[in-house]
Amino acid sequence: MPFYKIIKFFLFLFLWFNVAYSQNFPGKNYSAVNDLPNNTVRSLFVDSSNILWIGTDNGVVKKENDVFKSFFEEDGLALNSCWAITEDKNEKLWFGSYGAGISIYDGINFKVISEKDGLVHNEITKLFSHGNHMYVGTSNGVSIIDMDTFKIISLETPPGDELFRVTGFFEYGKEIYVVTYRTGIYKISRNDGSTDLDKVSDSKYIYSIFMDKDSIYSSNKGYFSKISLADYLNEKDSIPSEKLGFSILWDHVKTKSDKIFAAAWGIYDTNGGIYEVKNDRLISRASDFNISSKKVISLAYDATFEKLYVGTMDAGLFEVNLNPQIKFNKIHGKNIYGFASTRNTSAVLLDDAIVITNTEKEHAISLSQLKKWQEDYVSNTKLPLPKHEDSFYELDYSTKAGDINFYDIKVFGDLYWVNTNIGIFAVKASGKLHRYLPLHSEEINFTENGRLIETNPYGGVRIYKDLDAFTYTHFKQEDPKTPTMVVNSLQQDDKTYFLSVFSGLYVWENNEFKSYLNKGIWKEQKLRHITTLGEDIALSNEFGDVFIVNDDKAFKLLKKIPRAKIHGNTISFLKEYNGTLLIGTEKGLTLFKDYRYIFLDEEQGLKQPLLSAYVSQNRLTIGSKDGVYTIDLDAVIDSKALVKKLNIKEIFINNNKFPSQQFLNTEEIKLRHNENTVLLKFSTNAHPYPHKLKYQYRLNASENWSLPSSKPEIFLPFLPADNYNIAVRVIDESTGSGFTQSLLSLAILPPFWKTWWFVLSIITMTLLVIYSIYQFQIRQSRKFEAQKRMIQKRFEETKMEALLAQMNPHFIFNAMNSIQNYIMDSDVDNASIFLGDFAKLIRLNLDHCTRPSITLIEEIEYLQSYIRVENTRFNNTVNVIFETDPLIDVYDVEIPTMLLQTFVENVFVHAFPTSITNPTLKISFNLLPENVLQCEIEDNGIGFSPGASNKLHQSKGVSLVKERLSLLGYEMEKAIHIASAENKGTSIILRLKI
Repeated sequence: MPFYKIIKFFLFLFLWFNVAYSQNFPGKNYSAVNDLPNNTVRSLFVDSSNILWIGTDNGVVKKENDVFKSFFEEDGLALNSCWAITEDKNEKLWFGSYGAGISIYDGINFKVISEKDGLVHNEITKLFSHGNHMYVGTSNGVSIIDMDTFKIISLETPPGDELFRVTGFFEYGKEIYVVTYRTGIYKISRNDGSTDLDKVSDSKYIYSIFMDKDSIYSSNKGYFSKISLADYLNEKDSIPSEKLGFSILWDHVKTKSDKIFAAAWGIYDTNGGIYEVKNDRLISRASDFNISSKKVISLAYDATFEKLYVGTMDAGLFEVNLNPQIKFNKIHGKNIYGFASTRNTSAVLLDDAIVITNTEKEHAISLSQLKKWQEDYVSNTKLPLPKHEDSFYELDYSTKAGDINFYDIKVFGDLYWVNTNIGIFAVKASGKLHRYLPLHSEEINFTENGRLIETNPYGGVRIYKDLDAFTYTHFKQEDPKTPTMVVNSLQQDDKTYFLSVFSGLYVWENNEFKSYLNKGIWKEQKLRHITTLGEDIALSNEFGDVFIVNDDKAFKLLKKIPRAKIHGNTISFLKEYNGTLLIGTEKGLTLFKDYRYIFLDEEQGLKQPLLSAYVSQNRLTIGSKDGVYTIDLDAVIDSKALVKKLNIKEIFINNNKFPSQQFLNTEEIKLRHNENTVLLKFSTNAHPYPHKLKYQYRLNASENWSLPSSKPEIFLPFLPADNYNIAVRVIDESTGSGFTQSLLSLAILPPFWKTWWFVLSIITMTLLVIYSIYQFQIRQSRKFEAQKRMIQKRFEETKMEALLAQMNPHFIFNAMNSIQNYIMDSDVDNASIFLGDFAKLIRLNLDHCTRPSITLIEEIEYLQSYIRVENTRFNNTVNVIFETDPLIDVYDVEIPTMLLQTFVENVFVHAFPTSITNPTLKISFNLLPENVLQCEIEDNGIGFSPGASNKLHQSKGVSLVKERLSLLGYEMEKAIHIASAENKGTSIILRLKI
C-alpha cells in the first residue's frame, strides 16, 4: 500500500477519534499525602534552571526532577505562608509571605526583609521583577527594592479608606503599572528624584490581570474582560462594555503554542477549575487534564518541557504534560484488540465491533452481524460442518453474539481475516462478508501462494486447497514435524513460521513443515511472539527473553536480549520499525537498536494494559483499555541527550552536613582520616522524565562502575585514606543515551602514623636502633669469641699436652724395654749409643710436647731421631726413606706436634716380624692444592686383611691422634686414610691444612 494512502487513512481514523473523544493528557497530582506540606498551593514559579517552586500555606517546596525539598521558618523562611514567588536578575529567589515580609534565597541562605527594614507592609500579594528593581505589591501599598543593595523605597499610598491591595503589575510603554483590587490602576512615576503613584483608571474589583500582546485580560467577580492596553489605561468607567466568561480568574499562563490557560475559583460558587481561554471563551480542560478541583488559584508553565503546573486550594498541585511523547485518545468502554490495513482501508478491532475506514466512509461490523453471518452459513451450506471427532477444534454454534471473542485480525489478498470463537470471517474492505469458515482456530495464517493454514492445539494443522469445496490436507499431531500448541505465526516471503509454547519454532517451506527443535536446529521451546526485523526475525519466549535470528540460508542465532535488559517479564507484542525492535511488556515499551535501549512507560503516559500494536509509517499505535495510544517513533528514536550537567546538592560527612560554601568553591575536598563516611547528593539539569535516570559511579578511572541505582546519591562508608576522583555516569532510559561527568575530587588524609614522613622516621629510628643493637651484639660477640678462642686454645693446648703426656710414657716404656734388652744381652756399647740417642730424643720430646705445632723440619728431625732409636732395636735392618716435595718450605710449614710419631711407632711394633726380609719404611711429604699437606707413611710389612683384627686401628696412640685432629677441627674421613693388604704392607695418609 502506498505510504501516502496509509497516512491518509490513519489520519482520518485518528481525526475521528479526536473529534469524537478529546485527547487525554498525562499528568500527576502531588498532595499533602505524599510530597507537599499543605494542599493549599497559592503560588507557583519555574525558575531559570527549570526548577519548580511551590508556595503553600505551610512552607515553600522546591521540586527538582521529582525530588521535593521543603523550607520552613526554621530554615530561614520569613513565614510559612507564601503567596508570591519570582526570580531576580541575579538568579535569587524571592518569596512573598502573607504576614512577615519577603524571604530572599541565594541557594544557601535566606535574607528576610520586612516592615522594620522599611517595607510598606508585611502582607505580600504580588512580586514583579524588572531591570534592577523588585516591585513588591502588598495588602496596603507598594515598595521598590534595589536587587543589589536591597535599598527600599516605599511609595506613598493615595488617601482614602480603602486598602491599597495590589493584584498585579505590568509594563507598558516602558512604564510600570500597578493594579489594585478596589482603588484603581496606577502608574509609577519618577520625577525629580521622587517616585510616586499616579492614578490612570478607576477600574475596581480586579482580581488578576494578564497581558497578551497589545491586549489585557482583566478578571472581575464572575466574569473577565479583554481590552486593548490603550483603552484599559484610559478607561474611566469601572464596568466593561463586554463581560466574558464566568467565575473569578486568579492566574494565567501562555504556552509557546499560544494557548492561554486560566486558573478559576468562584469563591462562593462551584464554577471554578482549569480553563483554556479560546476565542474569548472559557473552555474547561478539567476532564482532559484529570483535574477535579474547582478551586484553582495558581499556574506556572515550563516552556522547555511544555508542562503546565496547576495549584489548587484543596487538592494540592497538578502537573500536566501538554505535549506528551505518547498521546492517548480515550474511547469510553472500548478495548482495542487489533489493527490492520489494506491498500485503501484501515481496520480497528474493538471488543464489540470491527471498524473499517476509508477516506469516504466508515463501516462498523457489530457482534450481531458476525453472528448473523454465521447463522446464515450454517442454515444454507450443503457441506458437512467440521466435527470434533474429525480432529477439528470444537465450535459451539449456540454461542450468543454478546459472548463472541476476537482472537486476531490479519490481511491477505485485500481481505480482512478475523478469527473468533464462532469461526473465521473474511471481510471485504467495503465491510461486506467475503467468506465465512466454520473453523475454531486461535491462530491462522497463509502459505506463500495464499492457502489458508488452520492450526489446532490438539488436532494438528490443516492447509486448505479449496475453501469453496472445503478440501484440505491434514497434518496429524502425532507427526513430529507438525506444529502443535501454536500461539503466533508470521508469513515472510516463501516461509510461514509458527511458534509453539511447548515445542519451539516451525516453518512451512517447500510444501512441508519442519520442526527446528526436532531437527536439532534450535533448542528453544517456549516461544510466544514473532516479527520481522529487517532481513532477520525477532522472537520472544515465555520468560521474557528476545532472540534475533537469521533464517535466509541457514539458521543462525545472531543475538539474545535477556529479560534483564528489558523492563518487564511478560512480553505483550513484538513489532519492527526501520530496524528498531519494539518490545511491549507489562511495564511499558522498550525500543532496541544497535545496543541502545529506550524505555517508555507510565511516566511518559503509557499505561497498561497493552492489548495490541500496529506500526504505520513512523507511528506506533497501541490498543488499550478504553482507548488508543499513539507514538511518533521518529521523535522517540531521534531524541537528543537530555542530561548535560551534574550538580552537587549536599554532602554529608559522618552523617553531618558539610557546609555548602566549602564544597562550592574548592576543586578538592580534603578530609581527616576519621571523616571517611561520605554521602553525596547530586542532581542533573532539569529532566522531563527523572525516573528514567539511572546512576552509576566509580571512585577512580581504573575502577569498574557500580551497579545502576535510581537514587541520585552516593554513599561511601569507611573510605580508606586515598585520593578519589569520583565520577558519575547517568543512563537516560528515556533517550537511550548516557552522560559521564567527574563529580568531585576527594582526599581522605591518612592519620599521622600512616604518613610517609612518620613511617620514614619510624623506619629510620628502627634501623638506627637495630643497627646499634647489631653493633653492640657484634662487639659482644667478638669479645665473647675472643674469650672463647682463648679458652678453647688453652683447652686444646692443655688437652694436647695431656695427650702428649699420655704418649710420652708409652714411648718411654718401649724405649726402656729396648735398653733393658741391651743390658740383659750385655751389649754395653749399643746400650750406651741407644741411651745417647734416647736422651736426645727425650730432649726433643720435652721441647716439642709443650708446643701445639712445630715446623715440618723439626718434625722430620724428631722422626729421624725416633727412627734411629727404634731401628737400633731392629739392628738397623729397616730401610728408612724420607721424601719431601721441593715446593714445600720445611722451615715455614707447621704441623701439629708429634702427630706422625704414633704411626711410625706402630710400623716398628707391628709391621716387621722376623719373616719380613728387607723391611722398608717410607715417609713422604707432598703439597696438594688448596694448601693441603699430604703426609704418607708407607711400609712393606705384614699388613692386615679387611676382615682381620686391625691392631693399627686398636692402637691407643692412633686413637689419641684422631682425638687431637678432631679437636683441631678436622673431619676424620678426609684427614686420615689407612690402606692395608695382608703381606703387602700398610699405607697411612694424613692431609693437613697449612
